[in-house]
Amino acid sequence: MTNYDFVGEPVVVFFEPGTRSALDSFSFRLSKEIGATGVFAPFVDGQRLTFEFVADDERGTIRDVETGSTWSILGRAVDGPLTGSKLERLVHQDHFWFAWAAFKPDTLIYQGAK
Repeated sequence: MTNYDFVGEPVVVFFEPGTRSALDSFSFRLSKEIGATGVFAPFVDGQRLTFEFVADDERGTIRDVETGSTWSILGRAVDGPLTGSKLERLVHQDHFWFAWAAFKPDTLIYQGAK
């Protein structure tokens, strides 16, 4: 889970472990776990939220700091005061780096806040 400002706009990136690759084995069950992402504008009813990942079980929990609500990888509050609220999904793509780099070799790689 990461809270960013991207080109002056706040965004939050959710990550959830468990999704398996479709490319490294003949069976999903035997494939490597690569996870899944969701990218959102971190606002509900005009309030900017800050998110944290809480490692409280095998999968962990995405929670906002301001209300303690729990969020799904799909950007929906599933427990707490904001239950039922949705974050605005931002268009993004998950790519394999080797494929992206072949076509976009000059891509800048974000290394975290400096």
